[in-house]
This record gives sequence, structure tokens and C-alpha cells, in this order.
Amino acid sequence: MPVLRVGPLMRYYIDNKSEVIVRGATVADALQDAVLQHPALKFHVFDSAGKVRRHINVFVNDENIRDLKGLKTRLKEEDRVTLLASISGG
Repeated sequence: MPVLRVGPLMRYYIDNKSEVIVRGATVADALQDAVLQHPALKFHVFDSAGKVRRHINVFVNDENIRDLKGLKTRLKEEDRVTLLASISGG
């Protein structure tokens, strides 16, 4: 099954783990499964319209899903989905 990996800033929301096993044929399915397992993750990943927040980068095997098929990107059993929050400052 695919693995969801999260950066250090988001580990708190998945019980301080760096990764969890998720189910799903697409990135959207995998993220929804992660939210079912760890409901606190929802607010930090999705906006009120249900879209991935702009500051959250989603990768499948090191490729940004923006360069693939977005949330419709198909997953294989061995894939890694990574969530990284962008940090900015001034």
C-alpha cells in the first residue's frame, strides 16, 4: 500500500509519526484515507472548499503533483506520497 510521509511541521497531527500507510488509487483517495485515520490533519491540509491549501506541497515519489495529474494522480502499491508545508518569512 502507498505510504504517506509528512514533514516535521505536520507530524504532530499524525501522532508524531513521520509516515503512515494509506489506501487509495489516487492521491485524493490516499489523502482522504489519511484524514480518516488522523482527523486533525484535515484542517492543516485542506481549505474550506476541500482543496489542498496553497502552502502545502504534495509529492509522489519526489514529483510534485502539480507536474503530474494533481489529486487525480494514480498511485501504485510502492508509491510514497509526501506532504511538505512551505515556510516563508521576512
